[in-house]
Amino acid sequence: MSKRIITIKSGKEEFQMEVTEEEYRNYYRPWWQQKKREQRKRDAMEENGYTEESYDGWKDGMLDGLNELVSQEESVEEFIEKQCMLGILEEALESLMPEERELAVKLFGEQVPISEFARSHDQCRTTVSSKKTSVLLKLRQFFRDRGFDI
Repeated sequence: MSKRIITIKSGKEEFQMEVTEEEYRNYYRPWWQQKKREQRKRDAMEENGYTEESYDGWKDGMLDGLNELVSQEESVEEFIEKQCMLGILEEALESLMPEERELAVKLFGEQVPISEFARSHDQCRTTVSSKKTSVLLKLRQFFRDRGFDI
């Protein structure tokens, strides 16, 4: 049975081991193939304008699965700007009362019709419409206070 000498690196230490061909196929080779796949993905991402750091963040799951939202034409800067805007929007929704937040999410985010929202909450359509107007005014004031021109 043939033997192979493999090199294992850990930090600054380096070890060499002699393994059989079967051990090599079962353990070392799949690891090497995985590293090659990662390298190919990294190269493909860098060709599309991503950096090594953004790839490492994606690989480590630091982007929380949002990487699919970044289109091929969209730059990393635009993606980060959108994430900041979403953070500010989340802050704005947190500034509202729970009932107002639900109304804003349903009517503005999910685009539920006012009449349907009113029916599901046993309220008059005009009441919901006036609440919608007041929530919209609160959100506009929140954004104006933060320097956004709305």
